[in-house]
Amino acid sequence: MANMNTLAPHVSGSTFGQVIIDTIADLRDRRAQRAVYRRVYNELSAMGPRELADIGISRNNIAEIAKQSAYGL
Repeated sequence: MANMNTLAPHVSGSTFGQVIIDTIADLRDRRAQRAVYRRVYNELSAMGPRELADIGISRNNIAEIAKQSAYGL
């Protein structure tokens, strides 16, 4: 039975070391995005209803706004 390279099928021709480097870089990027999400979410959650109303944000939209800020979705 033949062995398949399931580690990185999208990077044909890449060395194993490069796959590891790319994976670590991706993890760092995701960690940074998550930090932005947490910071925005926590800052908006700490605001009172009047402050949120002043900037036109509903408390129900905080998670969505944090997601847009961090991930650009």
